[in-house]
Amino acid sequence: MSNIQPLKFRRPVMLDYIDAVDEPFDVAVIGGGATGVSVALDSASRGYRTALLERGDFASGTSSRSTKLIHGGIRYMRQGRLGLVRESLRERRLLMRNAPHLVHALPIVVPAYSQWQLLKYTTGLMTYSTIARGDGLGRARRLSAGAMVEAAPGIQTEGLRGGVVYLDGQTDDARLALAIAKTAAAHGAVIINYADVRALLINRGRVCGVEAEDVQTGETIRIDAKVVINATGIHTDTMMGMDPEDSTRLMRWSRGTHVVLAGSLLDEGHGLVVPETSDGRLIYALPWLGGTVVGTTDVSVDSPDADAEPPQEDVEFLVNELRSYLPEAGRARILSAFTGIRPLVSNNPSSATAGISRSHRILVSDSGLVTVTGGKWTTARLMAEQTVARAALVAGLPHSGSSTDRLKLEGSERSVSEQANRRSPVDDPDLLYGTGINAIRELEKRWPELSSPLAEGLPYRLSHAVYGVREEMAQTLEDVLARRTRALFLNAEATMSAAPHVANAVESHAGLGAGWAKTELLKLPEVSRAFRPSGTGK
Repeated sequence: MSNIQPLKFRRPVMLDYIDAVDEPFDVAVIGGGATGVSVALDSASRGYRTALLERGDFASGTSSRSTKLIHGGIRYMRQGRLGLVRESLRERRLLMRNAPHLVHALPIVVPAYSQWQLLKYTTGLMTYSTIARGDGLGRARRLSAGAMVEAAPGIQTEGLRGGVVYLDGQTDDARLALAIAKTAAAHGAVIINYADVRALLINRGRVCGVEAEDVQTGETIRIDAKVVINATGIHTDTMMGMDPEDSTRLMRWSRGTHVVLAGSLLDEGHGLVVPETSDGRLIYALPWLGGTVVGTTDVSVDSPDADAEPPQEDVEFLVNELRSYLPEAGRARILSAFTGIRPLVSNNPSSATAGISRSHRILVSDSGLVTVTGGKWTTARLMAEQTVARAALVAGLPHSGSSTDRLKLEGSERSVSEQANRRSPVDDPDLLYGTGINAIRELEKRWPELSSPLAEGLPYRLSHAVYGVREEMAQTLEDVLARRTRALFLNAEATMSAAPHVANAVESHAGLGAGWAKTELLKLPEVSRAFRPSGTGK
């Protein structure tokens, strides 16, 4: 393995490095979602020369559209999948230690409306917290009816017998993906967004690299590599179809819709579980950056390219189910909505998607293409560790163990003991930047006007937007408003109203050419469709 140096997290730097390199990379990764960036970090931190190509922005698909939880999965307890719960809770503990600025403890309440429910939920959640022993979050505990009302003001009190409170992990999924990508670059990985892989390179029947189109310029990017890892999530089958030696089809897809409601529904900093919905699932209502994110649905779809516009029936289902527990939840309180398509591994086309395991699979084709798919955010690190170990064997790379179970992510600054007692930053996104917030404050010192609010009622400033372009490889206004900040996810209408002001500030202070703002604003109305329920406005 070569002596690999850290790379600045800037797209031109990455492209120049590819042009200058005169030997194959050890590992090429296709896909920049949760799994892909985690694979790149694991590979680079082992000392392997690594490149990652993502056809859009980092985490621009499913990985930024989760319920924002890092958790064992209490519904898997109900399904008897204790192995998956145990594995996930171990990974939750590692993430809370390695990214304390991004993964926080969140107290969540489960209301009970009968003595049987109270017994069942107490037993189940105490078992859940026992499996997670040693993570510093403490055990679940029973609440009286009065304590339930204090924790979740507005809860339906008729018939309320009490409840249970437990702690789980909450994150900002898009910013977590970005922190992983930046940490990979700090370990020497080439990380490029807007690089669309169009073909696998084949030599004597073996996959030996990829050819991609630079979406920004139309130029060709060629990556020669000893092994290629397909981590494309919902597009796994499409990428495998480029391999002439592989006709395997693995995937099923399901639609998960969330709505974001006004934050006053849960103004005591607790989350809420609706434990028994009309379709037999559970949904969460969680405080998140001043709003309340509610989800998710699980609806089978026939294609990974299903319309991303949140369907009206999904939105109505979530609101109606929540209204049974929080009567104030109503249609008029919806600020935004979003839908993600989940990649599920299943050979049974008729099985219900809600029952398909969230476990992952790693496969190697006859031509040496390594594919990893399935899984979830919480287990992405473990998936990456196992995938890189397999890929190293395929490529004959020198053995090097994984260190990501103890590797601090970019921006990490707090000790384990300090983190253990911290709750989720319900209103303050500055906490999610860790040490990176210092650079944002420097921007505000240089240009005081950037300390102005990004949009009315949202917890961001113009400096967050400018920093996203200057230091975090944001290329488009959508990148800035949806993933460097989460403005579109939190309040689509307020964000669209503020968009011209934000675009002009970014163009002026991020070194972009004249005309960037105008071009990006023309794209935004179509982008905003993905954050509004169908049939609600323009």
